[in-house]
Parts: sequence; C-alpha cells; structure tokens
Amino acid sequence: MKITVVGLGRIGLPTAAVLAESGHDVVGYDADKRLIANLASGRIELAEHGVRELAQRALDGGRLHPSTMPFPADAFVVCTPTPTVERRADLSAVDAAFAAIAPLVQEGNVVILESTVPPGTTAAVAERAFNALGIDLDSIHVAHCPERALPGKIVDELLWNDRVIGGRRAIDAEMARAVYATFARGDIHLTDLMTAETVKVVENAYRDVNLAFANELTALEAVGIDVWKTIALANCHPRVAILSPGPGVGGSAIPFDSQFLADANPFASELIRTARRVNERMPHLIAKVVREFAPQGARKIVLLGASYKADVDDTRGAPAYAIETLLRGFGYEVVVYDPIASGYLGNLVRNLDEALTGADVLVLVTDHSVVRDIPAAQAAARMRGRCIVDSRNAIDVDAWTSCGFDVHVVGRGRFPASALAGMA
Repeated sequence: MKITVVGLGRIGLPTAAVLAESGHDVVGYDADKRLIANLASGRIELAEHGVRELAQRALDGGRLHPSTMPFPADAFVVCTPTPTVERRADLSAVDAAFAAIAPLVQEGNVVILESTVPPGTTAAVAERAFNALGIDLDSIHVAHCPERALPGKIVDELLWNDRVIGGRRAIDAEMARAVYATFARGDIHLTDLMTAETVKVVENAYRDVNLAFANELTALEAVGIDVWKTIALANCHPRVAILSPGPGVGGSAIPFDSQFLADANPFASELIRTARRVNERMPHLIAKVVREFAPQGARKIVLLGASYKADVDDTRGAPAYAIETLLRGFGYEVVVYDPIASGYLGNLVRNLDEALTGADVLVLVTDHSVVRDIPAAQAAARMRGRCIVDSRNAIDVDAWTSCGFDVHVVGRGRFPASALAGMA
C-alpha cells in the first residue's frame, strides 16, 4: 500500500516508520524543510531512543521517503499538532494538512486523522477541504484514529495499545482498520467519528481528574500525614488506583484536551474544570514550599528537570517554567538543570557543576534518571547551602541527609498549615 503521513513530529515520524517497517511504501510529508533535510541525511532529532532506532531502520530500508511535498497515495494519515491558544484548539495545522492532500485524493482513498481534536472536528475539516474541490465525501473514506502513545514508550504503545477507529460511515472505519491491522497488535475497536474523537479527550480528562485528586491530597501534609504512604496503602484496595502527586501536569495533551471536553458542554463539566484548576495551582504550591524551606539569605535556586515527565525531552506544558517564573518573582536567581530537555523557554543549564556552583536550594521537579542519580556529595561540594525539595518522592533521603542536607519531600508531612494559606 502507498501511504502518505502528514506531519513528522513526535507521533507522525514513528507512525510513518512503523508503517514502512510493515511493508508499505511511505512518504513522510512535513512543511518544515530543515526537518526533512535532516531526515533525508539520516539525522533524527527526536530524543526517544526507540523512535530514533525505528526511524533509522525505516530510512535505511528505503521504504520511508521524507518529503516537503505530499504525494498521491492509497491512504493518508494526518498527524499534525493541535495546540491550544487561549484554551481553544488551534486547528490551523489540521486544516492546512487536509488542504494540502485534498487535490491528491482519489476515489476509494482513505483519509485518517490521528491528531487529538474536539468532538466534531474530523467531519467539519473534511467537509471544508473536500467540498471546496467538489469532491464527494461518499467517494472516499474518512476516519479518525486518535493516537494513544505515551512519550517514553511510543514504539511499544504504537504496536501494542488497542486502537479506536471512528468512521464517517461504517465502511470508512473498516477501510481504516485495514491500514492499522498491518502493524497494530492490540485490539481494534470500530465506532463513529464523534465517539472516537470523544474517547481520546475522555481518556485525558480522566487522567487530569485523577492527578488532581492526587495533587489535592498533598494538602494533608499540613496536618502531619505522609501522603505518599497513604496513597500506597489505599492502592492496595482492588478498586482504588490513585496516581502520584507532583509539581503540576504537563505535556501537550492532558492539560489541554480536557478543555475540549469541557467546551462540549460547559454547564455539565464542573469536575473537569475544577480538576484543571487544582493542577494549575500546583506550581504555586511548590514555589511556596521552596520559599518556606529555603535557608535565610538564600539567593540561588536550581530546579532539577525541565521536561514534563521523566526521561523524555518534551517540555511542552512542563511545570518547571511556571515554578521558575514564580521563584524569580520572589527575588531568587533561578537556573534549571536538564541535560536532555529540548525547547525549554527558561534559563536552562546543561552542565551539572555549573548549575550547582553557589546554589542554596535544589528543587527536584522532573525525576529523570540523571536527576535521581545526582550524587549528594557532588552537590554538597559545589553548593553554598544545603537544602533540597523533592516534589516527586524520588530521591534517596538518607543519602542526602547524611551529606548535611535539609530534605523536604512534598507530601511527607512537614509543610506547616499556615503556609497553605491562600492556596484554596
């Protein structure tokens, strides 16, 4: 099968590579000329190792062809981003993708949108693009198959996760299934367009609400409760699965996609909206914790980790930037140490010794392996102060304490109730 994948980002490139490895002849189209030139010369920018290896094999095998132009195909898979601007989905990239491929689509072709979108988007975008050219939508197959891959596990999840495919008509879903069945090893569930679109945003809204519950539990620290121990024991119950609290909820999906669902019915989404507010205030809580525990006269604070989750380079929506901004507002000098993050907009330092030198406080924001493994003795030798705040319950407390550090793990029962004033 000839397949054109539109958008070679974090999902598009591995999707194109998986399709190529499955025996298809794949054109990977992206308007970013620098990205295409790099891929054509074998330079893969994505940091995730499994993705890099997969894409390299597909390029070396001659079945994946990077291009700055789309080509005619049997199937078109659109994997463009849908960023949120002022809490609304920006569908300009999706519209541009459909406009680019519409002149190439022929009768019987399959057009699949993978981008996460508000319910009702796929049909509306397809109608705009194809009706403008006089193309009868009944002559082609339009489907939505939302991506479900977690950064850090993208390749495994592309292959093994169940997929939900919604079709404009039942035959459209069946035709799209034929594409995914060539590589997907999980179950493939067929439904209509609106349901498939809603499933994805429901999944992300569910995680946002669960994370908000976990994050709200950190307030129990003010009455001396170890929240981490409490959650671990509660999760021994067969019907309880509380997620881990943290400094905020980042990424390109969860913080924004729940808004798509809330917008679908603003009068019946109080829980979703409240959960979002809880998660958005977590950087404020972490900044207050740091200010509470910073030694008198502290000047330099080092945030450890800029990415939104461990061992990935993705900084989109990461709480580190908000925490950095808040601490600067308190008058501190703030640097962010992260050797793998990309696209971070704050004061990023990649050399650990440079970051540690003269620092008074460390704040673990992202529990990268390289962050968890920082030797306490190395930090003690370079720093001016001896204070560390761990927002992820990730460090070896005994090791840091033995090196003279005042250690505070958020949620462990040391934060005074008075310091939570104004956090409601």
